Amino acid sequence: MPATTVGLPRSLFFHTEGTLVRRYLEGIGVTAVMSPPTDRGILEAGLSLAVDETCLPMKIHLGHVAALRGKVDAVLVPRYGVLASSFGEMCVKFWGAYDITRNVFPDLEVLSYDVDRMYGNRERKALLGLGRELGASHMAASRALRNARREVASAKASLVAGQTILEAEADPGVPRILVAGHTYILDDRLMGTPILDLLKAEDVTVLRSDRVPDVKNLRKRAVEFSPGLKWAYNREQLGAIATMRDQVDGIMVLLSFPCGPDSLVAELVQRKVRDVPICVIVLDELTATGGLKTRVESFCDIVKMRRAG
Repeated sequence: MPATTVGLPRSLFFHTEGTLVRRYLEGIGVTAVMSPPTDRGILEAGLSLAVDETCLPMKIHLGHVAALRGKVDAVLVPRYGVLASSFGEMCVKFWGAYDITRNVFPDLEVLSYDVDRMYGNRERKALLGLGRELGASHMAASRALRNARREVASAKASLVAGQTILEAEADPGVPRILVAGHTYILDDRLMGTPILDLLKAEDVTVLRSDRVPDVKNLRKRAVEFSPGLKWAYNREQLGAIATMRDQVDGIMVLLSFPCGPDSLVAELVQRKVRDVPICVIVLDELTATGGLKTRVESFCDIVKMRRAG
C-alpha cells in the first residue's frame, strides 16, 4: 500500500526543494510531515548515527530523519546528481543521501526520486514517477506539480525581490555585508540563523548570496574565480560574490566542516578578492555561540572602521 504520510527531513534538499515537494505531495493527497527546526537535540542524534568524518549538514540530516522515525509511513530523501548542463553537479552528499539514510535506518521505509541529467532524469519526470509510486494518476500528478511549481516560483521571486528592496532602501551610511553560504546552511536554525541574527544586531545591512538575482548569470560569473568549478551550488555562491563584491563593504563566507568544495571556495575567495574584508567561519558540532559572537563583532568593527576611512 502506498504511503499516506511522508516525512520531509528539514535538511539538505529541504531548504531549496522542500516547499515544492511538500506542495506537490499535498496536491496528490499525501500528508507531508516536516521534522522540527534543527536544535541541539537533533544534532546530537545525528552525531550518534554518523561516522566522525561526515560533514555537519549530513550529520544534521540524519538527526532529522531520526526525529521523523515512527511518526510517518515513510521518509522522502531524493537523490540529486548532475543537473542541467550549464548548472553543474551537486555535492556528493546529495548523491549519497538516500543510500546513507537507508543504511543508517534499515528498518525505515525511505522513498526517493532521482534527478540526474546523465541518465535523462529531469526533476519533472522524477517527481511524476514519485507520484505514480504514491498512487496518483498522471493527470493528477501533473496538475499538482504545475501548481506547486507556480507557487514556489512566486515565493522565490519574493525573497529575491525582498533583498533587492532592502538594498535600495538601506541607509547608504550603513555598511553592507554579503553572507556567502548555501541555503541549507543559511536557513538552518542551528547553523546559519545565529550568525545572521548576530550580524543584524550590529547595525549593518545583511545580504545573502542565495538571494542575489539571476541565478543563470551567477553560474556564468563563477568562472572569474574558477573556470573549471563543477559544483552547482558553489558556482552560484562564487557568482554571487563576483556580482556583489563592488557593492558591499565586507564578505562573510560560511562553510561546514569538513566540506571539501566549500573549503576550496573559501580559499579562492581569499586569494582573489583583495579589495573587500573577508571573514571565513567554519561551522562544526563544537561551534559555540559565544565564539561566534566575538568573531562577528570583530569583523563588523573592521568593516565599519575601514568604511569610516
